[in-house]
Amino acid sequence: MDDFIIKKVLNNNVVIAQKNMEQFILVGKGLGFDSNKGIKIDSSRIESVFVKEVSGKTGNFEEILQKVNSEIVGISEEIISLCEKELEVKLSEGIHVSLPDHINFAMVRIEKGVKIENPFLYELVALYPKEYRLAEKALHMINSNLATNLPKDEIGFICMHIKAAINQEAVSTALAYTKKVREIMDLIAKLLKSEFNKDSLAYMRTITHLNFMIERISNNKTVKNYLLDSIKKDLYNQYDIAIKVAMKIENLFSVKVSEDEIGYIALHISRLTEF
Repeated sequence: MDDFIIKKVLNNNVVIAQKNMEQFILVGKGLGFDSNKGIKIDSSRIESVFVKEVSGKTGNFEEILQKVNSEIVGISEEIISLCEKELEVKLSEGIHVSLPDHINFAMVRIEKGVKIENPFLYELVALYPKEYRLAEKALHMINSNLATNLPKDEIGFICMHIKAAINQEAVSTALAYTKKVREIMDLIAKLLKSEFNKDSLAYMRTITHLNFMIERISNNKTVKNYLLDSIKKDLYNQYDIAIKVAMKIENLFSVKVSEDEIGYIALHISRLTEF
């Protein structure tokens, strides 16, 4: 058998189909519209193909099909397809299980009147801007297609699912990293005795710098700070704070922060005090 044969319609754009005794998840505009089990699919209309036999920590795809509404599974597959196209990467198989499971859980909580809050939105948009923007699109897709009203805070949770799937890691790992970055920013605020405008460019740039710096150090890459001497002289207060911040980073990530890196932290601390 060379053609995809529909086994189950999830929504207008997503179906489960069989080909050569294997089952697949197919995504394509209008694939499921006015279609029924047993119908052959025109391959030119298929945009994405995923193997159906996938699993994750929350179970396997077959279990998800049994416990989660087909419309939720369908929109999850559309989101995954969109992310892979936009990011030009193959996401981990586990997201086919974890994402619909999460969306279903979020919708149940909303129906029960439980308030959904994500305290890390500002950190997430700075750490993972591409994933965050896709998560914004995903939230719009969910609310529009499923007639629900999940809050903006859900963008952060979806963003972490996308980031985890890119890195082939658990969502809890992405969350733990984000929490650590937040701890660092909270320490800077405490040492400066200041409340930051988290919408400010300086705040976002500081988080972005910390992210790249931690990645650099973790990969044993070094940078030369040619302004280090002048930073120590002209920004001695900020440099002193930067030393304390570096100690926190070393403790959280089990790395060694060089003087050159501390100098750059001091520069960002200086910029933060200007706002």
